[in-house]
Order: sequence, then C-alpha cells, then structure tokens
Amino acid sequence: MSYLITILAFIIVFGVLVTVHEYGHMFFAKRAGIMCPEFAIGMGPKIFSFRKDETLYTIRILPVGGYVRMAGDGLEEPPVEPGMNVKIKLNEQDEITHIILDDQHKFQQIEAIEVKQCDFKDNLFIEGITSYDEERHHFNIAKKAYFVENGSLIQIAPRDRQFTHKKPLPKFLTLFAGPLFNFILAIVLFIGLAYYQGTPTTTVGDLAKGLPAEKAGLKAGDKIVQVGNHKVKDYNDIKKVLDKNKSAKTTIKVDRDGKTKSIDLEPKKREIKQTKNKSETVYQIGFIPEKEHTVFKPLVMGVEQFFKAGTLIFTAVVGMIASIFTGGFSFDMLNGPVGIYHNVDSVVKSGIINLITYTALLSVNLGIMNLLPIPALDGGRILFVFYEAIFRKPINKKAETTIIAVGAIFVIIIMILVTWNDIQRYFL
Repeated sequence: MSYLITILAFIIVFGVLVTVHEYGHMFFAKRAGIMCPEFAIGMGPKIFSFRKDETLYTIRILPVGGYVRMAGDGLEEPPVEPGMNVKIKLNEQDEITHIILDDQHKFQQIEAIEVKQCDFKDNLFIEGITSYDEERHHFNIAKKAYFVENGSLIQIAPRDRQFTHKKPLPKFLTLFAGPLFNFILAIVLFIGLAYYQGTPTTTVGDLAKGLPAEKAGLKAGDKIVQVGNHKVKDYNDIKKVLDKNKSAKTTIKVDRDGKTKSIDLEPKKREIKQTKNKSETVYQIGFIPEKEHTVFKPLVMGVEQFFKAGTLIFTAVVGMIASIFTGGFSFDMLNGPVGIYHNVDSVVKSGIINLITYTALLSVNLGIMNLLPIPALDGGRILFVFYEAIFRKPINKKAETTIIAVGAIFVIIIMILVTWNDIQRYFL
C-alpha cells in the first residue's frame, strides 16, 4: 500500500511541477499570438488527449518532462515534405485551405499533387505536379489553412503566428515564463505553509528537554524581549542575534507575568544538512515558539523562504558546475526521476506538510536548472534571443538547430547517467 501512496504522490508532484512550468510557456506564447499546436505532460506515446480550440492537450506515458509545441519554434517538423503525394483543397483565389494526408476525410473537389517544393514557415507555399494536367504549379497557402489527418484538422500557422517571427521581447517572455511560473508556484506553496503553520512569535510555547533554554530556567509563556544588547520584535530577530553571537554565553531578558527577568545561557551549535554536500550551522537555545495566525506576516515569510531556498539551490548549482572544472564532481550531486521518486518516498512518510515543502523546493530547483545556459534548456534558448536583440538579427537557423540538437543529446546523456546512478544508489 505504501508503494501505491508513493507512486501517487510522485505522479502528483511531477504533474504539478511540469504542468505549471509548461503552462507558463503556453500562457505567454498565446498572449504573444504564437500558435501552440500541442501541450504535453510527459514523453513517449499518448495515453490521454483532448483538443480545445487550436491546441491538443496530451498526457504521455513517461514521467520525464513535458513540452509546449509552438509553431515556428524550430523544434517541429511539418508532416509534408518534397516527394510526398498529398491532396489539396483550394479556395476561389487558388490558395490552399486544406492539405489532406490520408483517405479519412469527406472533402469534395480536391486535387492530388506530388510535392516538389514546400515552405510552411516563411513563404507558405506548395509547389508540385498536379494529377489533372501533370504540370508543375505553385500554390500559396491561405492565411487560415489546415492539415487533415485521421479526420482531424490541424491548423497551419500563418507567418505572424510563428515563434521565430516574433520580436525578441515576446520570445524572451515566452521562454522565461516556464521558470517564472515555477518560482511563483514555490512562493504560493511557501505562503500557504506559513498560513497553515502560523507565524512564530517571541513567546515561548514549549521547551526541548536537555537543551540550554530548559536548563537555564526559561518557562512556557515567557515573552523574550531582548537577546544580549538587542531588543527583539519577532522570532527572526531572536534567531539572527543567536546566530551572530554563535555559542557565546548570552543574556536573555523575558517578560514573565509582567516582570522582566534575565536568564543566562549558552546556545548549542547544530549542523543542519541542506543538500548532500552543504550544511547550515545554527545556534539553538531549545524552545518552540508560540504561533500566531495573521494576514500579512505569512506573505513576507513565504517570499523570504523562497529567496532563502533560491539562494541555497543557486549556490549549490554553481558549486556543482565549478566542481566539474576543479575536481570533486559526482553524479550523486544530481537527482533524476528515480532519485526524486526515492526522495518522495521518504518525504511522504513524514506527512503532507513535508511533501508540500519538498514540492516547493523542487519547483525552485526546476526553475533554476532550466535557466542554465544549455542550448536545449530555456536558458540556452534565451541566449539566442539575447543574440538577436543585440545584433538585430536571429542566429543562423541551421546553426541554431545544430546547437540545440547537440544540447539535447548532452541533456539526454546526462539524464541517462544520472538515472543509472540513482538506480545504483537506491535500488542495487
């Protein structure tokens, strides 16, 4: 039964992160007028799909990512190429309105054509030999035209609705929106957790046995008003002063039943593991603060937690990249789907709060990793947009396609190596 819960939790976490990321891309793409033929969660064969307006929404079998297929993004191949035999339907201006790819249709008055040349991105035309006179003809594609396959209509994107023909700003926003939406999701989750758990106050709620606060005589209900020479207004003030003083002997002033009492204690040093190779040193006195539920403070706490997590993860990523060149790099620094499944298995056993926290951290991590300047990732493609903005012309299409292909191969190889390493670490 526990395996089923872990699998369900993994699917939900994965699905939420990828859906939010890809929806960010699609949201800004559609606002920019870019046609999005497909929105996919997962990779591989389709297991479920439905069409709404011009977009086909699909869920695919392999939980290793997702994508938004945008017209003219250089990553899609048209279903028609020179040498193919297709059927076309023309309007009164002899423009193509339908390109029919099979016999599953009910169109009348159509023409068969052997395609000799075609362009579905810039000039939008088909040139070929028609069956009715066996001569070569040139046909422009109408502004609203469709591929017809398996009885379905797939709209052909006009030039002004293609990603490649948009200005640098909408291109940048479309690419950056995926990581941005992951960051927004993390902030929302952190704020939600802060509202649910409450905001820690300066009033002592409970004491940890054997730690300095209990030994020094601190009691539940005491309100801490000063730590050392610093007056405190909230729990973060207490933490900051203790971390600054470290394990030095500290005098704490508390309000107990309306009277001020001074208590001397020595904070205890503790190492909290943040990542596999990084720990945070904190200094504790050993009390659990009372919580209050307010409107404004959880908003601030959620944003603060996001920036704290983002800084930690960004530092870890930079350190990992640096270790490639300085030595010390290990695939144990990375987690693929198998590693994430293992972590979800551990986290889900400790409760829903920890699972939500882990989801928020994963969302921050996904956003940061996608901004790395690797050609197949959002960050790499954003570099191409910067090039276009600076030099006022897009990078050579053939060069861009080659660079993205090399980047994709690199990412796939890394994913395979990381997955195999995760399998060895956790299951062999």
